[in-house]
Amino acid sequence: MRANALEVAEVWNSARRVMDDVEVTAWLTSRGLDAADVDDRDLARALPKGVVLPRWARFQGNAWDRSGHRLIVPLWSDTGALASLHARNMRADLLPAHKAASPAGAEVRGLVMADALARRMLEGATLAGGLPAAELVVTSGLWVMEGLPDFLTRATDYSDADEAAPAVLSVLSGSWGAAIAARVPDGTTVAIETHPDAAGDRYARTIASSLAGRCRLKRDNTGRAE
Repeated sequence: MRANALEVAEVWNSARRVMDDVEVTAWLTSRGLDAADVDDRDLARALPKGVVLPRWARFQGNAWDRSGHRLIVPLWSDTGALASLHARNMRADLLPAHKAASPAGAEVRGLVMADALARRMLEGATLAGGLPAAELVVTSGLWVMEGLPDFLTRATDYSDADEAAPAVLSVLSGSWGAAIAARVPDGTTVAIETHPDAAGDRYARTIASSLAGRCRLKRDNTGRAE
């Protein structure tokens, strides 16, 4: 079961711009990210402290704003609908396992982070000028990342005025599925950049297997062809 969609939208809409939050802006800067770029593209938002949150927006019993998980990014379904949220902790003193949080008691299977072009691809939308988003993705390519920081890095790697910039998706543990894969158009060059560890290798194999035979695949973090 996923988080309640209406509650997800309420939390996202109640969050504020990352540029309006000193702590979140400082964290983005510490990761080599331009907070203004993240803000302009509305890739992430900041949870205000003391905001009333649903029961699923908890980490080890504490509301996300109290546990430090105040940077949030949307998770999109295979139809491009806002379906859930993923949160990142701003505190540097926590263990790696405590840095990220998805909705407590809710699954993220079949949900991904996505930049604007990737969302249009998932929606099956037509862009201004009448070009289907899928056709632009075939021309420009697609990155599939792992996790929130790498997603924000890759999604802000190109100018938002660059019409040839690739689409960017990012996965969490177990989130990639056949319905997402089906939205990637045939003939797309897909660069898979998961983490260079056992889990990342497993995600990469899953993604590559779902696209094999109809997309051109490369594994950019190791240089291995999949």
